[in-house]
Amino acid sequence: MKKQNNVILYDIVLYVIFPLVLYRLLKPIVGDYWAMIIPTVPGILYTIFRFWYTKQFNVTGLFIISTMTVSTAVDLLSGSGYNLILYNVYYHYALVVVFILLIMLKKPLTLYFSLDIVALQGHDRGKSKKMFFHKDIFKYFQYLFIFWALKDVLFASIQWWLLVQYGTKAYYSRTILFTIGGYVFGVFMVAGYLFIAQKVNKLIESDIETQEKIN
Repeated sequence: MKKQNNVILYDIVLYVIFPLVLYRLLKPIVGDYWAMIIPTVPGILYTIFRFWYTKQFNVTGLFIISTMTVSTAVDLLSGSGYNLILYNVYYHYALVVVFILLIMLKKPLTLYFSLDIVALQGHDRGKSKKMFFHKDIFKYFQYLFIFWALKDVLFASIQWWLLVQYGTKAYYSRTILFTIGGYVFGVFMVAGYLFIAQKVNKLIESDIETQEKIN
């Protein structure tokens, strides 16, 4: 619990407090655009460190690094504070399109993230994958992934509305809202994974009972 609380504290400091304070200090000196870019550097380095420290060289790690790389490239190509926020809206809508394609292809990232988690816990990846793709389990991974896609649509739409209403002043509200919203979303995702875990355990118990009856 203490370790988890430390992670949350680091997240709040490096993703919210530090960027907002640094943005306020840098804005009069370098302008909106670079005042938005520079404060993201510690968060990026922190994310890379966590990726390396947990040794998540898998689908989860690759997703984090790739999306972070693209997001950083979008920020650097923006050229202005207004475009930085606007291009991030476009980026998240594009990400939703990718999610929809993966849903149609029946390749929900939520399933592969779960595979990474159980593999880190020492479970056989092949057996777990077969279990997760079972028709009684797979649909829940799809539902969870659809929920994730809808979240991105909502967040991107809110970000666009804030930009239209307040311009670059939306940076403050956007940073705080997205961090809080991210944690709320995380709670729902954890609840979804726990629900799926219960379904998996019931399926395993059912298979054991079936085997015992046959023997």
